[in-house]
Amino acid sequence: MRYFLIVICLLQSISSYSQDMEYARSIVDTLCSPHFDGRGYYDNGERRAAAFLSKEYEQIGLKSFGDNYLQEFKLTSNSIKGKIRLVVNGKKMVPGIDCLIDPSAPSYNGSSKVIYLDKDEMLNLDKFKRLLPMLANKFLIIDQTEFKEETGANKKQLNDLLLFLKFSPDIQLNGVIELVEKLTSTASQFQAKRPHVVILKEKTPKKLKKLELAIENVYDEDYQSQNVVGWIEGVVKDSFVMVVGHYDHLGRMGDDIYFPGANDNASGIAMILSLAKELAQGEKPKYSVVFICFGAEECGLVGSKYYSENPLFPLAQIKFLLNLDILGTGDDGIQVVNGSVHKDDFNRLVEINKEKDLLKEVKRRGKACISDHCFFSEQGVPSFYIYTLGGAGHYHDVNDHAENLTLREYNDLFRLLRTFILD
Repeated sequence: MRYFLIVICLLQSISSYSQDMEYARSIVDTLCSPHFDGRGYYDNGERRAAAFLSKEYEQIGLKSFGDNYLQEFKLTSNSIKGKIRLVVNGKKMVPGIDCLIDPSAPSYNGSSKVIYLDKDEMLNLDKFKRLLPMLANKFLIIDQTEFKEETGANKKQLNDLLLFLKFSPDIQLNGVIELVEKLTSTASQFQAKRPHVVILKEKTPKKLKKLELAIENVYDEDYQSQNVVGWIEGVVKDSFVMVVGHYDHLGRMGDDIYFPGANDNASGIAMILSLAKELAQGEKPKYSVVFICFGAEECGLVGSKYYSENPLFPLAQIKFLLNLDILGTGDDGIQVVNGSVHKDDFNRLVEINKEKDLLKEVKRRGKACISDHCFFSEQGVPSFYIYTLGGAGHYHDVNDHAENLTLREYNDLFRLLRTFILD
């Protein structure tokens, strides 16, 4: 009889684990589907994602702070729409595979000669200024692979120069070509003065002489995005633990290419919803727990900044904030930003992990204003930003698909976070 009960308990445990994984997988698969267009701004993909998350909140049984779960805000956005045509030396480049168009690009349709400046000419500003007239009516080639071994200061100077070349209204330049080893994209609130084309160096002819480019942009000065906010009432109703992460991603680059954003950050949203579902079904937690899926993170942490400036309850009532972003692997453990700032809380994470034999390692990192915890942390809210380590490493590229996520340490990380929240 005792053996039978042990077997039943084991089967229930396995069933519960499978159910958690099944739910997490379904959320990641759904958010990464073409229906949401990469959860970006052109064609309102991120709004459809917010509507989906609101329905999940409702089904889970989360409370709202108002009539619904949405906290709306405005931002500007620039995106690439329609068909993309890029030809170099007569060779047609494949968008997303061979090349990317920077999302800040304006519309452009034409052909152009190109010019190459070497590293010394790019880093010596006096020399660069003298060469500016040579750039007129051409595309400037910047070979990023030549700067891999440069100092941080020189890399920053190059990036500042790239921004100048893209946005300055006072130079006669058709555009910029950047040669890279790996294609990664971003999102943009701003429209540049000229296009910026990113091409894999290995796919580029050795003597690039001519470029043909046809792109069309859409710029929205008054785009409405939103945060999705719900909560569970605790025994101490007016003290809160916050579990947050961003649901938006890079959206589309023209009609044919979209960025699924599985690891970044459908994985974090799956964890947030899984925790909400678990805590909503159990005993009332000690403190109220707020779950926020932030919008417009990829455009510069816009949604989380807006919330921190327009909170739905005083920030002083937040006991702790957990920001979850990029949780799709975990083979090598997790990194905890602000771990060296909030040492006691970090040590508690480490102790829980050791007691329950969960993740390979819980690594400490210092302060870094690189995700949605930033503006809360700057206002004195105790905060961790947690992301997983190891795995495939797809980031801001077209290969960040749901099927490329192992979610290998999902359940162990879930148990770690659940215990940390409830203890």
